[in-house]
Amino acid sequence: MIRRAAAIFLLLAAPAWAQDDWQALPSAQRTKPPVPAPALPSPILAPGAPSSNLGASSLSVTGLNGKVTSFTTADLADLPRATASLRSGDKATAYEGALLSAVLKEAGVPSGPRLHGKPVASVVVITAADGYRVVLSLAEADASFRDGAIILADRKADGPLAADDGPLRLVIDADKRPERSIRQVVSIKVVPAP
Repeated sequence: MIRRAAAIFLLLAAPAWAQDDWQALPSAQRTKPPVPAPALPSPILAPGAPSSNLGASSLSVTGLNGKVTSFTTADLADLPRATASLRSGDKATAYEGALLSAVLKEAGVPSGPRLHGKPVASVVVITAADGYRVVLSLAEADASFRDGAIILADRKADGPLAADDGPLRLVIDADKRPERSIRQVVSIKVVPAP
């Protein structure tokens, strides 16, 4: 069981290019088909362009029930917002954006007092335009379980996100290293733990 759980975790966390090897595995080792990498968000911004010019860009959020909810930048701007700092060595950069827990709640994912029982063991898979993924537990993503904000940043505190960071960047305030702060977030999927 532990090997199967590890295989599923590695499959979820692997970049899209590594998933091509999945089909070469013997059928006994395959646990589920690979998830295709999402398309690049459109339009692509010029360096330093403000994220408010994104208009048609959207974020796809899939809840535990399989329902897909799309959010535009205007939708995200209307949700509860917070600031979070991204640390890299001795340097900290402040970002602003919608709370991840608010985005998940708006998509119908159990949160706050409704988050108990089996859903607590669920995971949140956040995917970037290049296929890079980060996995958080659903409880970790819920603001009622932890201090420190987890946001989908759409701007830095001192100005817009650069094109290679936006239109959305995941920023986890309590993280000491920036590896989970993925850029160009295009989709979020909540799945039950194996």
